[in-house]
Amino acid sequence: MAKITSITKQRLFALLRLALIGGDYSRPLFDRMSDSKWQDLYNAALEQGVLAFAYDGIRKLDEQYQPELEIKVQWAYNVSHIEKISAKQLSSANKLINFLAKKDIKTMILKGLSFASIYPEPTHRQSGDIDIYLMGEYAKGNEEVKKMGIDVRYDYFVHSEFVVEGINVENHLYFVNPFVNRCGEYVQKALLTMVDNHSNHPIVTGALIPSAEFSALFLARHSCWHYARECIKLRDICDWGMLLNHYRDSLDCQTLLTHLENSGLTRYASILTTIAEQILGVKLPLEFPDRYAELSERVLDDILSYDDEPKHTQMGFLRAFMLKTRNRFARKWCYDKVVPDSYWGNIWYSIKGYITNPRAIKKVKL
Repeated sequence: MAKITSITKQRLFALLRLALIGGDYSRPLFDRMSDSKWQDLYNAALEQGVLAFAYDGIRKLDEQYQPELEIKVQWAYNVSHIEKISAKQLSSANKLINFLAKKDIKTMILKGLSFASIYPEPTHRQSGDIDIYLMGEYAKGNEEVKKMGIDVRYDYFVHSEFVVEGINVENHLYFVNPFVNRCGEYVQKALLTMVDNHSNHPIVTGALIPSAEFSALFLARHSCWHYARECIKLRDICDWGMLLNHYRDSLDCQTLLTHLENSGLTRYASILTTIAEQILGVKLPLEFPDRYAELSERVLDDILSYDDEPKHTQMGFLRAFMLKTRNRFARKWCYDKVVPDSYWGNIWYSIKGYITNPRAIKKVKL
């Protein structure tokens, strides 16, 4: 992926602020933009998982600053595709939750479909899988799903996987991997203490949604793990910022900060917060002793320039292994400076996993 230029970054952030927070914008940013510049902006939004949000921002621009009709049609067409996937997700979730409810199993929605509810237009938050937690009924839930004639896979011990109406569902036994290091162990235990503090999901009838403190700690650990290994997207930063902003009046900041400190995630969460404030243009309620300005800028640059290699199921085993190895060495600085995980500990954990399941080399992203 070509690096996003400074002016494209400013334009993208302006559109995201308009769409997600509102307010005014700098009109010179969009004055007399060429079709090629609009295409650069489109490509950046698409790559960063915020295409629909950016389109919402475009529709709030004064008419003279909006792109030509052909570009708007291209953008709108792909946004409608995102909306169709969201509708399909919602249908799949409702079918599954209704079925499990009849078996006296309560369903909590995690991550993507949970975060969607905090956005002005929930169907515009792109996501793939539906992540669920069955409130201690993991095994029973898997067995009941099998009775529906659906195949349940156990490729990864953290969760099982199955497909409902074409949408992949991850049924979590653990919220995060508790065995990889102390951070994972602490977060898993902390989340278990918070799981009973929930409410009804605002857009998925019959489902539960976790507390803001739970969601924030979960997101910090989950995105931290992925950031060091394979980077994250602006979509993940928006999730963090929108979550803190949405719950700013009810969020127990001290409890969350204590969990972040005890798990070693304070620095990473501080960086997420600094970047989210830059994108959304709002002051978020978490206060950190250090904001790591230079490191935050480096992380943002990394997110905007990371070359997200495609999954390599068609590659040979050796080629996939070499690409993974190269990527791990290139991302050592993230372990040294950003996340609480040990670089060599993570390498050793991966090696053990590949020994027991060699096929994972071709399944997992770089």
